[in-house]
This record gives sequence, structure tokens and C-alpha cells, in this order.
Amino acid sequence: MRIEVENDKVRARKKQEYEDLVAEMEAKGYEPHVEKISIVKANLYGCILFIFAAIAAFGIYIKVNKVDGVFTGLFYFEGPAGPLFFLGVFAVSIFLHEFIHGFFWHFNCEKKWGSIDFGFNAKNVTPYCHCCEALTVRQYFLGCIAPTVILGVIPTIIGIIIAFPFLVTIGLANFVGGIGDMMVILTLRKHKDCSLFDHPYEVGYAYFTKKTEDK
Repeated sequence: MRIEVENDKVRARKKQEYEDLVAEMEAKGYEPHVEKISIVKANLYGCILFIFAAIAAFGIYIKVNKVDGVFTGLFYFEGPAGPLFFLGVFAVSIFLHEFIHGFFWHFNCEKKWGSIDFGFNAKNVTPYCHCCEALTVRQYFLGCIAPTVILGVIPTIIGIIIAFPFLVTIGLANFVGGIGDMMVILTLRKHKDCSLFDHPYEVGYAYFTKKTEDK
């Protein structure tokens, strides 16, 4: 496991490791491709998803708990402390999101935690997790969807059941925060018999398919 702050040296190393993997896979008869996700589209879809998810979740909350509204307790504390507390919890959950990616991916890596990098991109002010080994579609899918389910879907459902609006709020935020992962997951249906590699510097992944012999 490597924990790092991304800089020119780290980017150069990751680029070289990716090029080495591509060369290795090509030598084995595989052809590389890249599936990239648009950040602009992810942000746009995230805003739209949040509106519909919030309406659905709080609509169900009101119906299940037979209340007139849920505007108290959304941020746990009342007043200015509420939004600040929410932002603090959400910031911690962003780091947990990346850890969960690595946790699920490391089980399927030959080097286990040795193939998982955690880092912080100062330019985008975001943490990241990178798996340094190629995975099957199923293995990549599980590691990709796990944070959204664990930090987003499950807390939202529990918050509705136990009438805890703050848990619904933080769950929704993490659900929408996983929009990029969900966009990646939607592309996986196109790939079945191939190996996937978490791309080190693009938003998306590389995949390798067997080269077809020209007749």
C-alpha cells in the first residue's frame, strides 16, 4: 500500500507503470482500450440525480414515519453548527469512500494491499484510490459500487426506517457523490470477457481484449 500526495514524480511513476502494463498485455496478445468518463456530465447528472433522489427519499420518509415534514434534524444540529457538522461528516466519508474501493479491490489482487495506492490530488482537492493490477469485470464492478452502497444506499434506508433525517441527508450526499462510479458501472455491460485496469490518470479505466487475427 502506498499513501501519497500526487505530484509530478507520482504522475510520472503511474504513467510508466501503466505503459509497462500495456506492453505486458500486448505481449500476451491483448489490445488496450480506454473507457473515459466526462467530469462535466458527471457533475450535471449528479445535480439532476440529487433532486430526484431527495424528493423520492424524503417523500418515502414522510410517508413511512407519518410526519408533516423533515426540515428539522437534516443537519443534526440546528443553526450554523448544523451545516458545518454535515460538511465535516461528509468530508470524512469522502476519504472512507476511497478506502472502501481499495478494501474490496485488494482481495482480488496478487499483491493484496501492495497493489492499492491511496493519495490526494491537490489540484482537484480530492482523495483517490488506484488499483495497480488488472481485474475481471466482476471484481472491478464490486469494488466500484461498494462505496455508494455502503455510504449512500444503506444509510439512506436505515435513516428512513429509524426516522433519523440526518442519516438520510448524509446517505443521499454519498449516493450522489458516487455518480462517477455509477457512470463507470453503466459502461461495464459492454465488456464481458476482458481484463480491466483502473486508469492512473484518466477518469475511467483501461480494458484489454484478445487481438483478432486478420484473415
